[in-house]
Amino acid sequence: MMSHTEDLIPIAESATLTYQQKLFSLANCAERLIDPRSLLGYTDEDMQYLENGMICDLNEGYLIYRPRYIVPDYQVFIKNGCAFLELPPPRTLDDALDGLLILYKNVPSITSFPVYIGNLDELIDPFLSGISDDEAYIKIKRFLNHIDKTIPDSFCHADIGPRETRAGTLILKAIIELQNTTPNMTIHYDEAVTPHDFALKAVEACLKVSKPSFSNVVQYQKDVGDHALVSCYNALPMAGGAYSLPRLRLGTMAAHAQNFNSFLTELLPEVTASILRMSDKRITYLVEKSHFFESSFLIKEGFLRRENFTSMIGVVGLADAVNTFLQQENCNETFGQSKRGDEIGHAIMQKLDSLVSAHHGVYVERTGGHYLLHAQVGASLSDEDKRNTPAHRIKVGQEPILPLHLTQAAAFHRYFPSGTGDLFAFDQTSLDHLDAVLDIIKGAFHQGMRYITTYLQNTDLIRVTGYLVKKSEIEKASNGNAVLHDTTWFGKGTQENADVFNRQTRDAQ
Repeated sequence: MMSHTEDLIPIAESATLTYQQKLFSLANCAERLIDPRSLLGYTDEDMQYLENGMICDLNEGYLIYRPRYIVPDYQVFIKNGCAFLELPPPRTLDDALDGLLILYKNVPSITSFPVYIGNLDELIDPFLSGISDDEAYIKIKRFLNHIDKTIPDSFCHADIGPRETRAGTLILKAIIELQNTTPNMTIHYDEAVTPHDFALKAVEACLKVSKPSFSNVVQYQKDVGDHALVSCYNALPMAGGAYSLPRLRLGTMAAHAQNFNSFLTELLPEVTASILRMSDKRITYLVEKSHFFESSFLIKEGFLRRENFTSMIGVVGLADAVNTFLQQENCNETFGQSKRGDEIGHAIMQKLDSLVSAHHGVYVERTGGHYLLHAQVGASLSDEDKRNTPAHRIKVGQEPILPLHLTQAAAFHRYFPSGTGDLFAFDQTSLDHLDAVLDIIKGAFHQGMRYITTYLQNTDLIRVTGYLVKKSEIEKASNGNAVLHDTTWFGKGTQENADVFNRQTRDAQ
């Protein structure tokens, strides 16, 4: 939404924001001072959907000067160094780790921090030759801790796998010991490639510190090609990224619809047409007017290619929309435990998929000229977010038993080639049954699930939706104290809206 100059004052006067958080907030507010009707050509109808909450632009801003998500190919640095930063190709582990940290400070995104820092085990492992595990571990742990303290945003994402490496094993050991919020992490899992013991180490880490999540790399490779998992769980082209991510609040839209038929045939097509138009205009400005792709060293030196960028249309509130229509039909059931609810949910997603697929997007040749649907994790930007559960997830408190939940959720993953995920909280005894948890993950992937996270319900470091926060940090923020990680504030709002800390606890036995 548009901001006003007076919105700058409470940011500057805040007693709970850090200097860096104030700086980012002031910049974001300034980006939204410009009327998008005059700058980007938004229509009054577009603005109406933003104002009534059916469309949320996630406060991306209208004076657009960088893509939302940037996915550098960091192997370029390993092979060539970086001329702009006067970094020669690394020869030692110290060279590699120090050079990567320098690069990260120069990779922008919507958060002003890098949302992707590389497939770390592949980047680091070649430099471990001749170094003992003990020496390498100290350096890798220090490197990861540096990231957490200088990139205080858990949308920052690292990948490992699918192959086992010494570096990957040391990274898993370090994240358990550090218990840091950042970086978020994914293991690219391929049952045919990832060794069983290495997968079990990743399961143990995921239970203890909510990372790495497991990605179905085979499925994503089919849909997106060479890619990385970035930010929350966004599957985006390597050496590219995503220009933008506005989202549809399906729960809000359903509340305004006369009935399910009018929603499906009138309201959904109208609002979707608007969000697609706005995406076209935003991307056109970014590519043609901002000069990011002409000026960035990341482009000039081959870390990025404009042709590898796509864009996303996010979805939240499917469960809320379905529950609204179930009530209208006098059906005393809820999404996740209702055959009719699943029928309504799939009808909505099939219609939305067809609308987005039929639209020819601008500057997205990497994905066939089309924008990609994304299961957006949720936010706390307005009161409308209270009636929109993240993505297609079942509302907390309405979950079925685990086998039914996995089957129901997996069926909706096929609509989201640029990213989706489901989360399952387990009890402490699951640490004694790592094989059983891995079997659950493999079974979910066999059913078509793209991305899954497991964690222990009683841990401090917990996955809110697609990102991590510490419960203890949210408590500090709730008591009016400043906190290092800005995602703590997002987690606080999402917890208040969706009660995500109280997901049903599962038993892996």
